[in-house]
Amino acid sequence: MAGRSREVADEIRRRINILDVVSAHVTLKRSGRRYTGLCPFHSEKTPSFTVNPEQGFFYCFGCHAGGDVFDFVMRMGSLSFPDALGELAARAGVRLERTPDEERRGGERERLLRTVAEAEAFFRARLAADDGRAARRYLADRGVAAAAAEAFRLGYAPSGWDALLGALRARGFDAAALEQAGLAVVRTGGSGHYDALRQRLVFPIHDLQGRPIAFGGRALDDGTPKYLNTRETALFVKGRTLYALDAARAAIRETGEAVVVEGYMDALTCHQFGITNAVASLGTALTQDQVFLLKRFAARAVLVYDADASGMDAAERGLGIFEQAELPVRVAVLPGRADPDEFLHRQGVEPFRRSLAGAQSVFDYRFAMASARHDGKTVEGKVGIVDEMSQLIIIAPNPVRQAEYVRLLAERLGVREDAVRGQVRRLSKDRDDAVRPATAGGRGEVAGHRTAPEADGRAGAETLLLHLLVADAAVRAGVRGAVDARVFRDPAHQALAQALLDPETDAVEPVRLRERLRDEGAVALLSRFLIEEPPVRGDARRVAEGCLRTMRIVDLTERIGRLTAAHAEAVRGRDDHRRDELAVELLEARKEKERIRELKVSV
Repeated sequence: MAGRSREVADEIRRRINILDVVSAHVTLKRSGRRYTGLCPFHSEKTPSFTVNPEQGFFYCFGCHAGGDVFDFVMRMGSLSFPDALGELAARAGVRLERTPDEERRGGERERLLRTVAEAEAFFRARLAADDGRAARRYLADRGVAAAAAEAFRLGYAPSGWDALLGALRARGFDAAALEQAGLAVVRTGGSGHYDALRQRLVFPIHDLQGRPIAFGGRALDDGTPKYLNTRETALFVKGRTLYALDAARAAIRETGEAVVVEGYMDALTCHQFGITNAVASLGTALTQDQVFLLKRFAARAVLVYDADASGMDAAERGLGIFEQAELPVRVAVLPGRADPDEFLHRQGVEPFRRSLAGAQSVFDYRFAMASARHDGKTVEGKVGIVDEMSQLIIIAPNPVRQAEYVRLLAERLGVREDAVRGQVRRLSKDRDDAVRPATAGGRGEVAGHRTAPEADGRAGAETLLLHLLVADAAVRAGVRGAVDARVFRDPAHQALAQALLDPETDAVEPVRLRERLRDEGAVALLSRFLIEEPPVRGDARRVAEGCLRTMRIVDLTERIGRLTAAHAEAVRGRDDHRRDELAVELLEARKEKERIRELKVSV
């Protein structure tokens, strides 16, 4: 287990009961062999959080968080595994020893953290000093309150080439340390270094534990770019970081909702005006990693990007990532093409809250944008709108959402649903035989391409089969060899199945299975299946074989559909050779489907 000391982890589990750890944060009530309470990771009124002390796992049926005692501590404290291991080891009285390599890596990281922390202290001191007057005047002109500047630890980088370098050298930090922390740049030709940020208002970027890991700088003169981040380092990856999440996560958990804005000032002003669940995407396009990070704390999100053309484009791009991550999102469009910072200072917080409350759904926003570009009263305009909206439909992982989008689109344009589905299928043809790519968090097929209700039955069969594989070693032994993990379509299902179908898994304890998983969704599924009894009675192996039979029939049905379409295209194109090849494949697929249908159970 990478980065994990198994012996120490096992000793911690022997000494610490997960109930004791969870009870410090959640009021639990016994329910049979399990304990339930209100989830600490999202806002809820009815308890959906469950702990199974016998297995040592927790699972929330509301937000789907799950895992073992280490996962719980990591989530509660936003800690890395080594930090959680250290915290639990100290609590259990277990001596934590590190390998020389771990000591080296830990030492390097601590040195980087110390370097960045010293830089933050330097920048804050310079903001309060005489040479920080221009930065203080800028903050006053922008309406930034002193309390907000202090809360976000704003600073100032002087105009000199080596002011930070000189100050930190005096404290024992050499230029190489500053370069590794992204704070210094090597001069052309390699003769010395200079400060990465100069004559800029400085916004420290913190990790989830509130430690500074990088900086953003706003130019106070005509310098370009206007905003500049220190470079990515071992501490800081821009696409995996959200500005102000450390300050916002408590409010996000309490409300269940995150407000996502573009830049530093937008986020800071939101917090100053009491919108304390606001985070920023560091002025760049949202990434999948950022949305999945947000999903750890939020049940839903509102996107409030600038109302100019670039902001609207960024909002449209970001919506697709939220769809793939299955994190519900709405879009708030501020009146007057204002950005959140400007709007709050001019209009106040109540109009801003009303805009948040009236935010549009993903579908409504994308439809409005497409309708602004195409005339929905003309045939060509309708085609253009359908083509744009099809991209949203294709990437939506949930088939119910896909079907609803098709219905809404057809209704608003006054066209038939089957026409919309046909265009969606045509536009998605290049996406792996009309199956949407298996991106992070994604699953499912294009609306209309699946054969309902069989396709819905396949999803249920896949979930039930996986549940049986977790719950019953005899099922694992019986299925292994007849199937591999690739028959599972959901990426999280596939990751869990890969671990379950390993020949060494039969007698493995759940904690060992957990150690093999890297996918967060797979960990949550394992936790759920360990806590929840399989919804079957009788011979579990026969039920599992029936699940495989259903999955195979649906796979063949979809293959037959693709072959039929390709055969018709070959006929239209008078490609006799291709037509005859496809006819043979079609016949074989149909025979195989009928053979499996006639069997009572089959693997």
